[in-house]
Amino acid sequence: MALLDALKADQLAARKANDRLKADLLTTLIGEATQITTEEFKRGVTEVTDEKVVATVAKFLKNTKQTLENLAAEHARLVEAGGDASKVDERAKAAETELAILSSYGPKQMTEAELRAAIDDFKAKTPDANVGAIMAHLKTNFGGQYDGKMASALAKG
Repeated sequence: MALLDALKADQLAARKANDRLKADLLTTLIGEATQITTEEFKRGVTEVTDEKVVATVAKFLKNTKQTLENLAAEHARLVEAGGDASKVDERAKAAETELAILSSYGPKQMTEAELRAAIDDFKAKTPDANVGAIMAHLKTNFGGQYDGKMASALAKG
């Protein structure tokens, strides 16, 4: 079953179960993943591939992680100021639920050790490779499976 079909089936199940958070999240995810840009259309792309859906899931995961970081900072600021952080905590709980939902659809993320090993292996095979070549290799072979910031830092190091 294609990933998009799985998302649609899970979205329908979430609607039937009255799970608004999951249904709304999957509706938004499906909507973004199925958009064909003008550039894609000009290249003759008319179907949504699993690769595109995975890239969209990865984008949503990244955004949700950033939201959680921002909410954690806001929580700390409110607590320090003696304010009420309950609304921030509610939003953080929803974001954590979204993160769990999204994680179930994304590819397994490489650990730092796995990423370092992949980079070291490429460097051993291509000793004169620069950071750009390393990042291109990672994107081609492990797209959506690693943290870009971490990969860049390891490639430079």
